[in-house]
Amino acid sequence: MCPAPGTYWTASTFPAVTASRSPTQIKQQLAARGDILSDVMIDFPSGQCGYAPDLAVIAPGAERNSRGRFEWHSLEAVLEVVSKSSRDDDFAKKVRLYAECGIPVNVVIDPEAGICTVHRRPTRTGAYEDETEVPFGADLVLPPAGREITVRTQGFPKAGDLG
Repeated sequence: MCPAPGTYWTASTFPAVTASRSPTQIKQQLAARGDILSDVMIDFPSGQCGYAPDLAVIAPGAERNSRGRFEWHSLEAVLEVVSKSSRDDDFAKKVRLYAECGIPVNVVIDPEAGICTVHRRPTRTGAYEDETEVPFGADLVLPPAGREITVRTQGFPKAGDLG
């Protein structure tokens, strides 16, 4: 997929597993203290890979670079929805890259298991020091700097529910 440069959240762009009101919940709670993007390419320090996170929380006041993109240091949180084709990337490559880049919160949403894994406290060695599992149905709390965002996961369907 080739993400659109600068496409902001619309309900149709985020994967079906989170088609509930999650992005609306997040946008309301940000209330002009940051933005959310969905499937928009982010520039990372390594030239070998570029990723367009399923959902990214952008820090307040962050600016786009000369290419019109946000950079890794503008991200406060990233949410990735696992699919069969992205499983290895979401659980290994992206977790390692996001930690190395110092992204404070990385959430991996796994519809097969019905669990959101919240990674916090990144290290430059490519790991997160804190990992918490939140089952679908429980509130998922994201702690960007100076505020807290709560996502209700009650509407997140498990893989078997998607038909």
